[in-house]
Amino acid sequence: TRTPRPLETTLSLTHDMSYSGGVILYRGEVLANFAADRLVGLLEAGREAHPLICFLEKLQKNPSKRVVDSLYEFLEKGSIPLTEDGDFLAYKAVRADFKDIHSGTFDNRIGAACTMPRNKVDEDQDRTCSSGLHVCSFDYLPHFSHANGHVMVVKVHPADVVAIPRDYNDTKMRVSKYVVVDEVKGYYETRTDVLGDAGRA
Repeated sequence: TRTPRPLETTLSLTHDMSYSGGVILYRGEVLANFAADRLVGLLEAGREAHPLICFLEKLQKNPSKRVVDSLYEFLEKGSIPLTEDGDFLAYKAVRADFKDIHSGTFDNRIGAACTMPRNKVDEDQDRTCSSGLHVCSFDYLPHFSHANGHVMVVKVHPADVVAIPRDYNDTKMRVSKYVVVDEVKGYYETRTDVLGDAGRA
């Protein structure tokens, strides 16, 4: 297999982001993180990169350097797919009445937008369970879902991720906002990773 070589050109990816000489530049500065490296690989292999371009640009609006550096690696590890506009999809286990399991105050029916002030979300990755809106990858669902509840699919903007706790092998995160876009029908019967399967299709 031929190893992709740096493109002999400068590509304008968005108004603020470009590719040049084997690196991604954002407003003239080199982006050095996992997502940028993956994007370089896609571009140099001539593969579809639009969702990752949008994701990486949105990620720059996140005020946490730790999240900017580590979020995309978390998504790849959990087989969490990007959407065409650069957001990502994740799972949310809820009660039978579609309220969140912890507080019972957030409605998680399809179409609901759940939000809280970012400065109310605990950014300490060493605290396992703390304040914030929680979403997860497929591997975390058995730790928190209950057979009399529902498993929802939520859409998250990369700038709204606040913390990725170290516990449970990096399978959940705290965010300040998400939108509920679907329900995983039959999860408790089939235990199917619909998001991971879609990404591999």
